[in-house]
This record gives sequence, structure tokens and C-alpha cells, in this order.
Amino acid sequence: MFARVQTFHQAAEKLDELATLVRDQLAVAQPLGYQGFQYLIDRENGKALLISFWDTEENLRRLEADNASTREHVKSAAGVESPTAEVFEVTLQAL
Repeated sequence: MFARVQTFHQAAEKLDELATLVRDQLAVAQPLGYQGFQYLIDRENGKALLISFWDTEENLRRLEADNASTREHVKSAAGVESPTAEVFEVTLQAL
């Protein structure tokens, strides 16, 4: 499993708006190997982390390549700056 970690720096109200948009967009990714996500907000510091989980790195990278326009839509609809994004292999998970 692989994880894509995006870091957002915005005002708290923008981070709330982004949560709704992210939920809607990730539903489209389900057939592409999407395994779920976590959205973490630090309201006091205007920071959020979006961690999405994918079955393979190939599927994650394919979504990144195919969704440039979707990211631009989310960015403009929520009025947020482009987040930084990193990819990690998930080597241990406990829920």
C-alpha cells in the first residue's frame, strides 16, 4: 500500500471548505485503486494534512498524472494554494 500526503496552509474556514471538495473528488478515485483517506486539521495554525491510501504506487501515480485538472478545480473552488505532496510506502498500519 502507498500513501500520498498533501500539506495545506490556509485559514481554518478554507480548510473546512476543502474537506467537502476532497470527499467529493476522492469518491471518483475508488475504481483506480483508492483505499481511503484521512484529513487532519490544525485550526490554530491553519494547516491540514490529507493522507490518501492506494493499493499500488502505479495507481497512485496514474491518478496524479490524470488529475491535474481536478486539482486545479479543487484549488480554485476552495480558494486554496497548491499543497505540497509526497508519496510514501506504508510499511506498518494498525487501526
